[in-house]
Amino acid sequence: MRQSQRQLLGNSKGFSLVEIMIVLVIIGTILGMIANRVFNAGDKAKFKQAKLSIQNVIDQLEMYQQDCNNYPSTSQGLEALVKAPAGEPACESWGPTPYAREIPKDPWGTAYGYTSDGTSYEIVSYAKDKKPGGDGAAKDITSKDVH
Repeated sequence: MRQSQRQLLGNSKGFSLVEIMIVLVIIGTILGMIANRVFNAGDKAKFKQAKLSIQNVIDQLEMYQQDCNNYPSTSQGLEALVKAPAGEPACESWGPTPYAREIPKDPWGTAYGYTSDGTSYEIVSYAKDKKPGGDGAAKDITSKDVH
């Protein structure tokens, strides 16, 4: 009888349920690690893109400041880079060409926030969550992060 049991066990083919479950867990873990890296790489790229875009706006604001002796007010906003601003502070030397072709949006498709008192300014992207504050992929990016 022992010999027939050995033949049965020796000739059995296939995997047990436990072996299949172990393989599935290993495959799932590997896929999870790969997906995490891919998504994190995309977020990092968007953060770099936002910083580059903010730096570009800073350069345009500096040209505006050279011509107008101040920065656009909060109410004038970044629109003052595209067309001559109305209201105070006035800019008699605006242009003759726009400082920017269009008002940029951040990599998440939202307009940059802009505040200014005329002598200083802050530009902000609210990142992935599009709300003030946040951590990780939702961390705000400001003009202070670029300098």
